[in-house]
Amino acid sequence: MLVVDDDRDMVQTLCDILELHGWETLRGYDGESAVTLSEEHGVNLLLMDVRMPRMSGLDAWQRIHLRRPAARSVLMTAHVAPETLAQVEGQGVVRVLRKPLDVPELISVLEGARLEA
Repeated sequence: MLVVDDDRDMVQTLCDILELHGWETLRGYDGESAVTLSEEHGVNLLLMDVRMPRMSGLDAWQRIHLRRPAARSVLMTAHVAPETLAQVEGQGVVRVLRKPLDVPELISVLEGARLEA
């Protein structure tokens, strides 16, 4: 699973939690690295922040989705218009979770997404 957020501490914390639950993780810190890592490693599941500098999580998701339409993504956000999020859910985006994240909910959503991937 690829975990992407421009907040390096957030990435570290999420990867620690996911690894404790048996996931193997890759780390990215912006949208560009998300696109590159997903291609290089054949990533089928992503956990990615929506708001990042240079390339947003939505823009990165669109690029990844074009190249890897079967890949499943869970997006995280504190500030995005609901209509924007509604457009991407169901098109490869399994769910958009609000920050701060609820860890049990996150694990449940990711487990469901892994089964779909």
